[in-house]
Amino acid sequence: MYHCNDQVVYANYGVCDVTETETSMSYGPEDRLYYVLVPRRERGGKVYVPMDKEDLMRPVMSREEAVDLVKSIGSITPDPFRDNNSRTVEDHFKTKLRGSDCRTAIEVVITMRQRIAEQERKKHLPSSMYTRILDQAQRQVASELCAALGIEEPQLQSYIDTHKR
Repeated sequence: MYHCNDQVVYANYGVCDVTETETSMSYGPEDRLYYVLVPRRERGGKVYVPMDKEDLMRPVMSREEAVDLVKSIGSITPDPFRDNNSRTVEDHFKTKLRGSDCRTAIEVVITMRQRIAEQERKKHLPSSMYTRILDQAQRQVASELCAALGIEEPQLQSYIDTHKR
């Protein structure tokens, strides 16, 4: 159960503030209770999450967990998944990002950077799919790490460079 002013990570939205709980809305034959979330990165708008689907949310990691994660970035390896079907590849990585796990999102960032670099070495333009997935993964990582570490996004890369092993 989450409460007002809690910070949660929700699917592809990143860190959100819980602004209301137990908001009742009628859809179909019965009323459902919802959490009302306001994403930190998006200006305006609200996200309504049914309270019976709160397993799609999780608390923001602690500062200690974020510090440990940043220290371990150098040991995170790229995802080895490859397939000739670009749709299958995209689905694989989008599914990983939907899990909202920051470590997994970092793995996706590392993988996409590696694959884009491979394409550039072959003198190809980077795949738009890879750049889209990279952008989404970077937003998720930045959102949670900044919230957990209590820093602003422009400071994040410097923090990572200073503290990773």
